[in-house]
Amino acid sequence: MRSRLALCLCASVACLATAASAQQPAQPTFRGGVNYVRVDMFATLDGEPVEDLRQDELELLEDGTRQQLDTFEHVKIRPAGAQDTRVEPNSIAESRQMAAEARARVFVIFLDTHHTQIEGSANMRLPLVRFLDRLLGQDDMVALMTPEMSANDLTFGRKTTVISNIMQNEWTWGRRAQLSTDNDPVESLYETCFPSLGDSERIAAEMKERRRERLTLDALEDLMITLRGIREERKAVITVSEGWRLFTENQGLARSTTRRGILPAPPRVGVDPGGRITRDPEQGRTRSTGVDMQQCESDRLAFSLMNSELRVRELVDSANRANVSFYTVYPRGLAPFDSPIGPEKPPSPAQDRANLNARIDNLRELATNTDGLAIVNTNDIEGGLRRVVADLSSYYLLGYYSSNTRLDGRFRTITVRVKRPGVQVRARRGYRGLTADELLTTRDGGGGGAAAASPVSVAVNPRATFRIRTSVWTPDPANASVWVAGELDYATRRDLAWTTGADADIVVVAANGTEVVSTTAEVAAGEGAFSLRVPTDSLTSGEYAVRVRLRPKGSGLPVTDTTRLIVPTAAGALGEPVMLRRGPSTGPRHLVTADPRFTRSDRIRFEVPTSAQGTATGRMLDRLGKPMQVPVQVSERADASGAFRWIVADAALAPLAPGDYGVEVSLGNAKQVGSFKVVP
Repeated sequence: MRSRLALCLCASVACLATAASAQQPAQPTFRGGVNYVRVDMFATLDGEPVEDLRQDELELLEDGTRQQLDTFEHVKIRPAGAQDTRVEPNSIAESRQMAAEARARVFVIFLDTHHTQIEGSANMRLPLVRFLDRLLGQDDMVALMTPEMSANDLTFGRKTTVISNIMQNEWTWGRRAQLSTDNDPVESLYETCFPSLGDSERIAAEMKERRRERLTLDALEDLMITLRGIREERKAVITVSEGWRLFTENQGLARSTTRRGILPAPPRVGVDPGGRITRDPEQGRTRSTGVDMQQCESDRLAFSLMNSELRVRELVDSANRANVSFYTVYPRGLAPFDSPIGPEKPPSPAQDRANLNARIDNLRELATNTDGLAIVNTNDIEGGLRRVVADLSSYYLLGYYSSNTRLDGRFRTITVRVKRPGVQVRARRGYRGLTADELLTTRDGGGGGAAAASPVSVAVNPRATFRIRTSVWTPDPANASVWVAGELDYATRRDLAWTTGADADIVVVAANGTEVVSTTAEVAAGEGAFSLRVPTDSLTSGEYAVRVRLRPKGSGLPVTDTTRLIVPTAAGALGEPVMLRRGPSTGPRHLVTADPRFTRSDRIRFEVPTSAQGTATGRMLDRLGKPMQVPVQVSERADASGAFRWIVADAALAPLAPGDYGVEVSLGNAKQVGSFKVVP
């Protein structure tokens, strides 16, 4: 059923993309610019919208500093009209453009198929149909999404007939507590790896639950990124779900299962003609059944380290930065129990009630912390959806040029005050300022990136297929040296398109949008990675963006990544470290890497440029910046140019548990920290 629903959603995308279009009436547009900020504000008095506020009655502060309003407009949503009068987009791109219109409300209905019972999905059929057909306004944009979908495929439309028909016909989309016959192939693999043998049965069931929770949170995180790129104004995500368990670390799940004799022998290791270490993937399968035990064991260990409570907190932060409000809906109404009576044995009544309360509390907190509403503990779900639409029916659009022009990527708090007595206002809580790399993507029409990490904290997108990393050294303000490393992930580089090599187009852009450096590097066949020193004659102190577009020499699509580069105003004794890896994927060589994730079987090396005299030292730091009793070997080598030397800090990672770490290199009073992450 989940596959059928996903296919129907994709079909609705095609229908929306081919619908007839009409000319829209011309409307005034907001100004734009690097420092231009738009704010949506909702004003109420005794629960009713206030529609006659004047601009001189408002005061807007950013990080406590008063800002001068540049634009002020009241928006009142028109009531729903006939479907045939609504202007429909012709393509996915056009639907995104229409959703970006500041005066249109944007709704995403997120159907949490993994955490909704079929009873709940049936109960939501009519409320959702009436929400789509009767409550949405003429200019409102709506899209549907499930955890099985990619946020990149999200398509917004105004004519809701297709989506409404899906909700009426495909009401059995809830998967929670269904029989194992509804498993997907991965879940069936878990049951085969850990059959009904006491503890193994528990392992398979918990792995399925943890995987479903991870997939749902992954999808919501991707949705935040997509919605943030569509527009700055408020977006509403109507999340239909029975809540989550919010799994935390479980050492019991991490314990080995070898005592039951179900693990295969370790894979055979050899050396190919090119000198690289190879493994026999078939050795990781149980010969008699063909079961991929390596995948089962790898997933089991990864799931044992899950921390969904932390991920939900991060999701709330992402939603607030993207100006997204969650309106959560518990689809079963006033439910007496959390777990169904069968087929599995339910928990005790007290435990079941605690589970139910925890799930509802999770939904309520997600809505409250993102300035939304929670429709829980009520059988009047349709009335709750009416409150959602009314909550967003009348608002003000404000615009101003921020007085803070720094490209620091930090979150900036917005406060809106109204002078009229008794009036309460709700507005976006703030936004994250641009970084230099986001300035580059803004020129290209893209969205923003991630905030800068702390010295021993590593932010990495695990789904990225290509990454770059930069290092800069300023021995004097007029002589900056910049190194750029780029790397395809291991799975992508094995695709046929990349096996013949690639060309890397490297562009450096200043904060004002001026292109200051452009060069090309060649990636050898079979390597998938490159590193080079960028010509820096045109670079002075300041912030820059570095973009690398990697083009395969075979027939394939290019990949791109951007990052921020800061050239210091003062000379430094030590440059930023260049990161290298040695392990099963590199053979006996240390290779420059752009991926900060390492396994315990790897060795890590940081090379730091310097021309200062003296003996350097190195030490390992934990995520809090405290020294660890893990040895770091420090040596040095001369650069090929002979103009400076490299301090080399090398360490084995076998003693480290999964987590974030740093290697600190010190020379006199100068220090540099290279951050990395150890993964299972």
